[in-house]
Amino acid sequence: MTSCCLNLRGPLGFFSHSSMRLKQISSFAEQKFQRDGIDVRTGCRAPGVSEKSLSVKVKSHGEVYSIPHGLVVWSTGVGTRPVVGDFMEQVGQGDRRALATNEWLRVKGTENVYALGDCAAIDQRKIMEDISSIFKAADEDNSVELYLKSKHLKDATDLLRDPEGNERESVDTEEFKSALCHVDSQAKSLPATAQVAAQQGAYLSRCFNRRQQCQELPEGPRCFTGAGQHRFHPFRYKHFGTFAPLGGEQAAAELPGDWVSMGHSTQWLWYSVYASKQVSWRTRVLVVSDWTRRFVFGRDSNGI
Repeated sequence: MTSCCLNLRGPLGFFSHSSMRLKQISSFAEQKFQRDGIDVRTGCRAPGVSEKSLSVKVKSHGEVYSIPHGLVVWSTGVGTRPVVGDFMEQVGQGDRRALATNEWLRVKGTENVYALGDCAAIDQRKIMEDISSIFKAADEDNSVELYLKSKHLKDATDLLRDPEGNERESVDTEEFKSALCHVDSQAKSLPATAQVAAQQGAYLSRCFNRRQQCQELPEGPRCFTGAGQHRFHPFRYKHFGTFAPLGGEQAAAELPGDWVSMGHSTQWLWYSVYASKQVSWRTRVLVVSDWTRRFVFGRDSNGI
């Protein structure tokens, strides 16, 4: 019996921004699904489902057709919890899907409320919003020279290259604005994954523990739009890779260092990483023992 999978997304959607690695992983996943008898349909939506058929609409040209079914399994995103939704209404964010925070994870429109994980999204400040202050801080003749390399924009030194890729000592305001507009357009939200939430939790705990110390001796960057400097460094996410189990004891992984791994060995790598991330040895033993029973006896599908 052939099954159908619409809109191949899920964990694969959070792989590296490199299109080459994404295509390589997606191709491997689709080939694996085809060998398993799964008909993958991409670029489609399911506008409706009836008792015996599923309506499918092709987004590229609007064609609608039906697929007969015996069982439909629907997978979708998570919704906002009522308590979070009520709070969003109170702080003027009722039209959003998640709480908007700044780079320090503080909820916008509040003073001492912080949010992290799936319920929040960092509303990244556009560099163009601070461009005038950046130029004023750099020097008085509207040029940005070694200031970029030695201060707050250490990763923006490539903006000082001409169209041929040669380095230059300065750029004028309009050239710099054009480059920063391109940078702003590439900004993306962080994925709603456990490793993002874990890093945010560790960041906030460190900030709270150092609140008094950093009140007297701020460690953050300079405030371009005001006097002084920020109390803490903004949150910075470090990506440690992504795994996507594909079934049949196979998985695909994108790891730091431009490394892509796929197949049975990657599944065992996923097992080891998953077990190591458990919060206690008791949980690790329970998880590994469950995997061992399943490997020896198979999955229990008797409905009990």
